[in-house]
Amino acid sequence: MDADAWNKEDDFVLQLYSFKDPLARGFEGLEELLDIIESLDEELRPDQMHLTARPQKYSRQTLRERFHKNRIGAGTGTILARSRPPKVSVWLDTFDGETDGVRFALKLRISPFSFLHQGGKASEHAEQLVSLVRAVAARLPLAYGLGHSFTDFTLSRKPNEERSRIPQRITEAFWLNLYGAHMQEELGRDRVLSTPASRMEELPGGAVLWLTQTTPVDFDSEEARAAQARSLIHLRPDLNPEATLAALRERSLAFAPIPMEFHPDVAEILRKEVDFQGLLRKRQTVERFNRYQPPPVAEWLPAAQVLQTDMTNVKASVETYEGLYAEQLIALFHTEVPEVLQTIPEALPALDWRLWHFGWGEHPSAEKKEALISALGAWLGRYLVHKLGGHWVPRRELAETAVVVEDSVWLPFLRARHALQSSDAPLDFSCTQFVREAQRRIRTTPL
Repeated sequence: MDADAWNKEDDFVLQLYSFKDPLARGFEGLEELLDIIESLDEELRPDQMHLTARPQKYSRQTLRERFHKNRIGAGTGTILARSRPPKVSVWLDTFDGETDGVRFALKLRISPFSFLHQGGKASEHAEQLVSLVRAVAARLPLAYGLGHSFTDFTLSRKPNEERSRIPQRITEAFWLNLYGAHMQEELGRDRVLSTPASRMEELPGGAVLWLTQTTPVDFDSEEARAAQARSLIHLRPDLNPEATLAALRERSLAFAPIPMEFHPDVAEILRKEVDFQGLLRKRQTVERFNRYQPPPVAEWLPAAQVLQTDMTNVKASVETYEGLYAEQLIALFHTEVPEVLQTIPEALPALDWRLWHFGWGEHPSAEKKEALISALGAWLGRYLVHKLGGHWVPRRELAETAVVVEDSVWLPFLRARHALQSSDAPLDFSCTQFVREAQRRIRTTPL
């Protein structure tokens, strides 16, 4: 995976906080902010609003009529979004201010982060973001703000900072930084204004905005990290310069691509989990999965060792497996895993991941687990029959029921039982690996 592809998984966030609630003046206060949002370039402008469970087309009139229903506890929450790429969301939230005095927050999120430098428009997009901050500051006194990579911002957060929206002490320098009057009192306004920065600007209301670099696009580069360190050490001369830069470089590793060298039988399953977890823990996850080796498939026998059927009506048994049990599996998972509706290879890792990620190996009751084992085993056996040309050998004991594929005997119900015995068992005993081992042992793979 190249660096740009890795970067596409990140988001950009802009967060602005104020001790003043603009909605104290009612909808009139909100309209001033809507003017700013509506002035964004078309490619960033929201066209939807979330006032109910379903998004609605953005309309200032509808928002005015429904605004009173946006109460969240003692505050309000208004979400505007964009229905087309790039994905953009704007949150306008008010609070009671009891914890840290913050009464209002405007949060903008752009996904993917790579949009900011697409088409050679990095400088243009950066200027638009700065203009947005400037426009908000002209209408509302700002206490604190930042604009940065969402992932890097999250990695920078300290556990005790979660209690406050505004840092009690400066510990990070982001691409865009905004300090209100109260923060400047602690740091010293002259010190803030003399911070080594790409841009320094005094805003209405007494706030100061400064950038570590011209654009945010290479926030994790060596040059950007050096700039962040210089600014932070200027503001916090008590910090160790070497340790500060080393910590920033360490965070940059999260954005350095690492090859996915997963075991081929379970690679698709692991990639789904990597994608789900996102960029924040991606490097550690990929490194761990690169080391993972599934146990060898043990649920098979040479054809000479197959047990003969002990069922009086083989046809009826097969109809139960394929027409009842396997259909129960499809009924249970077809919404989340629509691939199970068809006998296609993509269904295997999709189902395996669902079983593994959502803990189907440990959460169901004993009764439900037994039913799921029967359903999974039958669906897996049906796959071997219809995709690999096998035939059923029913047994009264489901774990002994087999599918013979050429000169090999496969035990799908036994595999299903093993796959559902613990939380990680759906990965260790995946359907995907089971089928691929069967494919390797047949002389010719049916079409």
